Amino acid sequence: MASHPITMQEVYQIWMRLRNKVNEMESIPRDYGVKESLFLSEIHTIQAIGATPENNVRVIADLLGVTPSAASQAVTKLAGRGLVKKVRGRKNEREVSLELTDQGWVAYRYHEQTHKEIYTRTTERVGPLSEEELELIARFFNAFESVYDERIEELLTARLQSREVR
Repeated sequence: MASHPITMQEVYQIWMRLRNKVNEMESIPRDYGVKESLFLSEIHTIQAIGATPENNVRVIADLLGVTPSAASQAVTKLAGRGLVKKVRGRKNEREVSLELTDQGWVAYRYHEQTHKEIYTRTTERVGPLSEEELELIARFFNAFESVYDERIEELLTARLQSREVR
């Protein structure tokens, strides 16, 4: 146990270390039981599609916290690799839904097993959490997400304004 009360700055430093480690993990492709190795962003796209039957690129982008353009590029790449298929016309001819192929489902299930292992390891280290504690953690991550959303918007606006000045 810490000898002094933890500060928000210390919590933020932990968050930044964690974020940097996730970034590092992003660059390491892994085996998910299919022909080619997949990056973390690719398997998370597969996971979002598999877990969300009523979907399209915009829904997947929202789930992943990326732009629709980034989600579209990821989906197109995964479709080209035979893991995802685009299905037109479920609701109307303009709407394109996304489905996993048989190989996409193999990767999805493999990744689900990985998540179970991570949840188990984390729970073993943290111990059981009450509903209130889980709500506090969710509130904390939601606050960080909203601050980062604001910061992204500020940076994009500043970048756009600097281009207009030139």
